[in-house]
Amino acid sequence: MAKDRVVFVPWNDNQAGKFGTDGDWSNRQKDNTHHKRTWTTYFLNTAGKPLAEVGMGMSARIHIFGHGVPPGQDNTKTYPDVDTAAPVTVTELADMLVEKGLKKKYLGTIVCDICYSGLGTPSFAKQLARELYKRGYVCAVMGHHGAIFPVYFRYDAVKDNKYEHRIVEKLDGSLVKSKNAQERFWGFT
Repeated sequence: MAKDRVVFVPWNDNQAGKFGTDGDWSNRQKDNTHHKRTWTTYFLNTAGKPLAEVGMGMSARIHIFGHGVPPGQDNTKTYPDVDTAAPVTVTELADMLVEKGLKKKYLGTIVCDICYSGLGTPSFAKQLARELYKRGYVCAVMGHHGAIFPVYFRYDAVKDNKYEHRIVEKLDGSLVKSKNAQERFWGFT
C-alpha cells in the first residue's frame, strides 16, 4: 500500500463534486506518471473504518480533498465542492479521520490536498497536526504553499517532462511540481 494512495473526502459521496472523481482521473492517467500509483477514494459515508486498512509505513499517505482559502481568510475549515454541503472544521476533520479508522500508530503522512493548506499562522495543515497530536497521533500532516492541482496533468511547469505531475500554483503565480511547494507539519512543534 505504500506506493499507492488513499483519498478521504470529508463529505458524503453525493456531496463530493469533483473530489469524488479526482482519484479516478489519476488512476486513468497513472501510466503517464513516474510512480504508477493506484488511488482509492473513501467518503464520509463509506461504510466501516476504511482508514484502518491503510499501511503503517512512513511512505503511506492519506490525502484529504477539499477547497482552501489564501492567507488572510478563515483557514480553520476546508470547503466543499458543492453548495449543498457545509464546510468542515479542523476539529470535525480530525473526528472524521478517527471515526473512519485512522490508527494511532499510523506513521505515514496525511496530505491536505487543500489549496493554501501550508500557508497561514498557523496553517490549516499545522492546525490539523496539532489537533491529531492532542488525540495521541504523531503522524505528519502535509500542506501546500499555493493552489494544488491534485490530479496528474502536463501543465506549463512540466509540459516538457516525460511524466505528468501534480502541480501547485504559488501566490506569485508560478507553477511548480507539488513536491516543490509542500511542507510537513508535526503536532508537537
